[in-house]
Amino acid sequence: MDFGGAPRMIATGAAQATVRTDIAIQPGSAPVELPAEKTVQSAAAGEALQLDIRARANEKRQEQAQYRQNQDDAVNRERTEAAYQKQERREAVDRRLVIDSKTHSIVLQKTDPDTGETVEQLPDETMLKLRAFSRDLIERARETTMSSSHVVERTA
Repeated sequence: MDFGGAPRMIATGAAQATVRTDIAIQPGSAPVELPAEKTVQSAAAGEALQLDIRARANEKRQEQAQYRQNQDDAVNRERTEAAYQKQERREAVDRRLVIDSKTHSIVLQKTDPDTGETVEQLPDETMLKLRAFSRDLIERARETTMSSSHVVERTA
């Protein structure tokens, strides 16, 4: 093996290799048998590449945390807006006290001012019907006891 920078001489009658003067032999390089136009030289090494994986991972985590925070903020804004609209709808009702004619009970009615429709009622319609039915039963029972008390029985 030839480690020198001198070109080799071939004993055959072939053309001799030309010596290139523009190539400086560097320590640790190996000679090659390539024509002058195909030879290559290593580029000078630059600064060493520094790669900090932990810093990139931290940046990625921070980006993800910021994205999640933005998503959470958007959801909270939507919930707040929905609650505000719900509160506005709740406040946009007319309240009034009415005395039910069948049961003689006081009824609180909440009505929509736009449509006039009853939104909420206390006590509800079912309870009022139950009260009216029980009042009718009580009245019938009184009538039957009153009519039977006028009868005089005479036994001999």
